[in-house]
Amino acid sequence: MKKILFSIFAICTLQLSAQKTINIFNNTKYNLHNALMGADQTNSNCYPSLFGVSNTPVPSGGAVSYTGYYNNSPNPSIPTWSVTLAVNNVSNMPTNSPVLTPLGMATDWMMNKFFLSDPNGATIPYNNETIGTIGCGLPIITEIHPTPSIPYPFNAFWFVVGGQTYFNIEDK
Repeated sequence: MKKILFSIFAICTLQLSAQKTINIFNNTKYNLHNALMGADQTNSNCYPSLFGVSNTPVPSGGAVSYTGYYNNSPNPSIPTWSVTLAVNNVSNMPTNSPVLTPLGMATDWMMNKFFLSDPNGATIPYNNETIGTIGCGLPIITEIHPTPSIPYPFNAFWFVVGGQTYFNIEDK
C-alpha cells in the first residue's frame, strides 16, 4: 500500500513540477507589453502551442511570473490563450479552462513578442522584438543588444535555469 501511495505522490509531484514558470523583469524606464508563447518543441511542428497576450503592461521596475497557462493570476494576467493543437485546429480558451493544465505539462515557454511604451506617450523607435525560440527547430535568441544599424533603447536577455525561464529587459 505504501508503494502505491508513494507512486501516486511521485506522479503528482512530477506533473506539478512539469508546469514551468517564466519570470519577467522590466528594468527599463518604459512599460513592457508581453505576448507569450509556449509549445511542445520536441516535434517539428511545435504542436500543441499556446499564445497569450497580457492586457496590462509590466510597469517600469516591475516583475511578473507566470506558472503555466491555467488560472495564471499574477498582475498583469493573461485572460485568454489561443491554443493550436494541429493545422486548422485553433481555439481560444479562457485562463480557467481545464484543458490548459495538461497542455502546460506537455509544453514549455518558447518566446516573448514584446514591445515597450513610454508612460508619457513618446514614440520609442526600434522596440518591437521577439526573444526566445522564434520557430521550432530554430536556434534560440538569448540576447538582444543595440547595434549601429538597430539602436534598440534596451538590452534584453532570455535564459533557462533549473527548469525556469527568465526574461530580463533593461535600459541600454
